Amino acid sequence: MNEKIHFIRSRIEHEDNLINQRLSALVGSQSFLLTAFAISLNAPKEFFSPRYEPVHRVLTRMLPVAGMASVAVLLLTMLGAVFALRTLHKLADSLAAPDDPPVHSGSFVRLLGQSAVIGVPLIFLTLWIALSYAMNRS
Repeated sequence: MNEKIHFIRSRIEHEDNLINQRLSALVGSQSFLLTAFAISLNAPKEFFSPRYEPVHRVLTRMLPVAGMASVAVLLLTMLGAVFALRTLHKLADSLAAPDDPPVHSGSFVRLLGQSAVIGVPLIFLTLWIALSYAMNRS
């Protein structure tokens, strides 16, 4: 097998692993933030110390901001990996000999496989924007 193709395949696997790790980090962070948000909204008023009421108000307002910011940062890192993958796929196509096994699937299959990279962050971002909008209206 062509050594350059073998190297590119390992780089593609590395970028795929990075995307998976970042997507897992996104889902984990969002579940943590959403849980904290739900708990802060459902805390009974009689348990509040008047001293902590301003803190509660800030926390409830800032959790959606933290959620949106973490979605944006992780989305940028995942998009960086997608662009790196695109470059690697083009390089693999240019270096592959006719008898080399394919390094990657077709573009439609890759698009389907990477739909979560865009879809999941957009779902969380939409949720946080809706929650933030609802909080500001009340």
